Amino acid sequence: MRKSMVNLKHIVLIIATALLVFGVQSINYSQMEIEFDLLRELELSSDEIYDKTIRSLVWVISKTGYLESQGSGILIDKALRLAVTNYHVVEDSNPIILFFPARDRHGNWINKRDFYVNQSNLKVLGELGYATTGRVVAKDPKTDLAIIELDGLPDTSHEIEHDFSYPIHNHMDKNDRVQILGNPGELELWKWAAGFFQKIEGGMIQIDAGIYRGNSGGPVLNSRGVLIGIATRSNELNKAWAVPANHIADLLKTLQPRKIFSIVNNAEFTMFYQVKWGADGAWEWHTVEPGKALIHWYTGSLRAINLVSPQVRFDYIANDGDTTFHLQELQTYTRNFGSESQPNRVGDGRSYYFSYNFWTQKIALSESQ
Repeated sequence: MRKSMVNLKHIVLIIATALLVFGVQSINYSQMEIEFDLLRELELSSDEIYDKTIRSLVWVISKTGYLESQGSGILIDKALRLAVTNYHVVEDSNPIILFFPARDRHGNWINKRDFYVNQSNLKVLGELGYATTGRVVAKDPKTDLAIIELDGLPDTSHEIEHDFSYPIHNHMDKNDRVQILGNPGELELWKWAAGFFQKIEGGMIQIDAGIYRGNSGGPVLNSRGVLIGIATRSNELNKAWAVPANHIADLLKTLQPRKIFSIVNNAEFTMFYQVKWGADGAWEWHTVEPGKALIHWYTGSLRAINLVSPQVRFDYIANDGDTTFHLQELQTYTRNFGSESQPNRVGDGRSYYFSYNFWTQKIALSESQ
């Protein structure tokens, strides 16, 4: 970035000098200098980039069976509570544990891992949103990216500055300065490392930087603190690679918001019931056996699903020979899902259960606690 600015300045100075030689006096040389100073000020110092970005960074912990993986991630949409990391950090783990950086009473960032995982601190951290859980809602092993929907986040968090529609990395010069934030190895959390852009190789951003395991999923930023890629791997020769940030846009397009609830049959006989979404929807019959559960969802745009809610009706009095419908309107959770992911009854939807009162012979549908 600095190199291109210097070259541009030289070009303009040459043009200005030529215009003055040929008697054109309308160029305000001082004004040009001021404008170049303003352009130069767009570049931020390492400390400025760190302060601008740190509240977007997350520490990611996932478990698959007995294996635990740790890495980094970055908040990309605060309103929808979406973060991005590497697929190899989370793979198919659910739920995922995430931590946002918190400050101590002196205003310093707390960077000790033990502080965040300490059981005595987790309750308060969870209430404030600094500790939360999440679930993979979209993934692409080929680009090594995964999007996580968070169950909570702190008020102090903010999303990373980005423009996924524009391939910023294609307009960078060799040795342009970059910054990498993450949680490398067993070191303290919330670390940054300086690096230099080198080239695009095999669709990946290659940089010279000393980053380590644990940086995976963390942001790579240009000299203005704008996201250009997600760190994915490195070697012992201070070479590292990042997935271009514009690939995140492709993954975001696969997200499908859904309203979800599930019904569990705790009665000792098969239940028949109907579900309808919205006033104009059609009633659909469903059957659930004793001890089984069914998941129901409505898919569409956020605007569309916010306009509908589910209704359930069922035979209120069992085995009386008459169909006496009892109608209830249910509450749902709204979740995002990628094209390859499906709802899970546990955690994804509000859960309701059928119960049967032997004395009154009435069936009830209640929300589980």
